[in-house]
Amino acid sequence: MKKFALIIATILFMTGLMSVANVFGEMPLRIVVNGNRLFFPDAQPFIDSNGRTQTPARFIGESLGATVTWDGAEQKAVFVKGNKKLILYIGKKEYELDGKKLQMDTEALLQEGRTFVPARYVAEAFGATVRWDSIIRTVYIDTEGSSLPTPQPTKDPVYGWIKVETDDEYVEYHMSITFTSDQELLKARLDAAEKMFADVYGENIAREVFQYVRQKKTMSDVIDLKEFKIGNKIITAKASGVGIMVQVWKEGVVFQ
Repeated sequence: MKKFALIIATILFMTGLMSVANVFGEMPLRIVVNGNRLFFPDAQPFIDSNGRTQTPARFIGESLGATVTWDGAEQKAVFVKGNKKLILYIGKKEYELDGKKLQMDTEALLQEGRTFVPARYVAEAFGATVRWDSIIRTVYIDTEGSSLPTPQPTKDPVYGWIKVETDDEYVEYHMSITFTSDQELLKARLDAAEKMFADVYGENIAREVFQYVRQKKTMSDVIDLKEFKIGNKIITAKASGVGIMVQVWKEGVVFQ
């Protein structure tokens, strides 16, 4: 284990870089209605092959104040709110709104026994305003006529780009932070990451480690791997390209 520690560190660092580069794709897809995030206990929303956000029918319908029923014989989901009625058919782009036949650019789907419907078409059928924020993969739906919220730059754009893993044979804590040339946003990310690290290992070592990685100011800056000690464990920090890595190695792992 001692012999291969540095090799493992390099492999994990490169793997971490790829994970950081693809962290956007790993961010959860969120649906926010009137400022409240919807939570789905089992089947989760997803983006279909047409680029539309598909959401479990009952959850999106009821969040908009509609009654939702399923007609298995005709393979259709029916949404009713007041005097408005929306009908979406599984596997069909044609749908009905108040008796009028219209066309979508996607279709409702039946997946793993659950009915999924395109969130935008359902929301707009009942007069809601819809906005998609690709940066934080969030669909904002407003039914109350108020302006849709602007994502806070110190929330998801910060924590959404910090990834922590704690299940590895050699590393007990692996943190990946995506570098950005936006210095204000970079500082916010590093501040958040330092606090997360400090909550686990203490403020003093967190301050020392993050003071080191904060030397990375540009994409081309390379911060060589450096070791820090906390008890009998080793912490390593390194940064290059888009990746900033901080790792706490399990006790007994020794670098040669």
